[in-house]
Amino acid sequence: MFNDWCYVRLRDRTVRERELDELMSERQRQVSKAACKLSLRARMARRLFALAVAAEKEETWRVVWERLGAKGGL
Repeated sequence: MFNDWCYVRLRDRTVRERELDELMSERQRQVSKAACKLSLRARMARRLFALAVAAEKEETWRVVWERLGAKGGL
Protein backbone atom coordinates (compact mmCIF):
# COMPACT_ATOMS: atom_id res chain seq x y z
CA MET A 1 0.00 0.00 0.00
CA PHE A 2 2.85 2.37 0.78
CA ASN A 3 4.27 1.85 -2.69
CA ASP A 4 0.91 2.62 -4.25
CA TRP A 5 0.65 5.87 -2.27
CA CYS A 6 4.16 6.93 -3.29
CA TYR A 7 3.36 6.17 -6.92
CA VAL A 8 0.20 8.28 -6.76
CA ARG A 9 2.03 11.20 -5.16
CA LEU A 10 4.87 10.96 -7.67
CA ARG A 11 2.44 10.80 -10.56
CA ASP A 12 0.49 13.75 -9.15
CA ARG A 13 3.72 15.73 -8.86
CA THR A 14 4.68 15.08 -12.47
CA VAL A 15 1.23 16.16 -13.61
CA ARG A 16 1.49 19.39 -11.60
CA GLU A 17 4.99 20.07 -12.97
CA ARG A 18 3.73 19.55 -16.52
CA GLU A 19 0.79 21.90 -15.91
CA LEU A 20 3.13 24.49 -14.43
CA ASP A 21 5.43 24.23 -17.45
CA GLU A 22 2.48 24.71 -19.78
CA LEU A 23 1.23 27.67 -17.78
CA MET A 24 4.69 29.29 -17.76
CA SER A 25 5.17 28.80 -21.49
CA GLU A 26 1.73 30.29 -22.18
CA ARG A 27 2.58 33.28 -20.00
CA GLN A 28 5.88 33.76 -21.84
CA ARG A 29 4.04 33.71 -25.17
CA GLN A 30 1.63 36.35 -23.89
CA VAL A 31 4.46 38.53 -22.61
CA SER A 32 6.42 38.26 -25.85
CA LYS A 33 3.30 39.03 -27.86
CA ALA A 34 2.57 42.06 -25.68
CA ALA A 35 6.17 43.24 -26.02
CA CYS A 36 5.82 43.36 -29.80
CA LYS A 37 2.74 45.56 -29.67
CA LEU A 38 3.27 48.72 -27.65
CA SER A 39 0.34 50.48 -26.09
CA LEU A 40 -0.84 53.79 -27.44
CA ARG A 41 0.53 55.50 -24.37
CA ALA A 42 3.98 53.97 -24.90
CA ARG A 43 4.01 54.89 -28.60
CA MET A 44 3.02 58.48 -27.81
CA ALA A 45 5.66 58.70 -25.09
CA ARG A 46 8.33 57.54 -27.51
CA ARG A 47 7.17 60.00 -30.16
CA LEU A 48 7.10 62.88 -27.67
CA PHE A 49 10.57 61.95 -26.46
CA ALA A 50 11.87 61.98 -30.05
CA LEU A 51 10.29 65.38 -30.60
CA ALA A 52 11.83 66.67 -27.38
CA VAL A 53 15.26 65.48 -28.49
CA ALA A 54 14.78 67.13 -31.88
CA ALA A 55 13.62 70.36 -30.23
CA GLU A 56 16.59 70.30 -27.88
CA LYS A 57 18.95 69.99 -30.85
CA GLU A 58 17.20 72.94 -32.49
CA GLU A 59 17.46 75.00 -29.31
CA THR A 60 21.13 74.13 -28.98
CA TRP A 61 21.73 75.14 -32.58
CA ARG A 62 19.95 78.45 -32.01
CA VAL A 63 22.06 79.21 -28.94
CA VAL A 64 25.27 78.48 -30.85
CA TRP A 65 24.06 80.58 -33.80
CA GLU A 66 23.21 83.51 -31.52
CA ARG A 67 26.61 83.30 -29.77
CA LEU A 68 28.40 83.29 -33.09
CA GLY A 69 26.34 86.27 -34.21
CA ALA A 70 27.01 88.11 -30.97
CA LYS A 71 30.76 87.58 -31.27
CA GLY A 72 30.78 88.70 -34.87
CA GLY A 73 31.82 85.27 -36.05
CA LEU A 74 29.36 85.28 -38.91
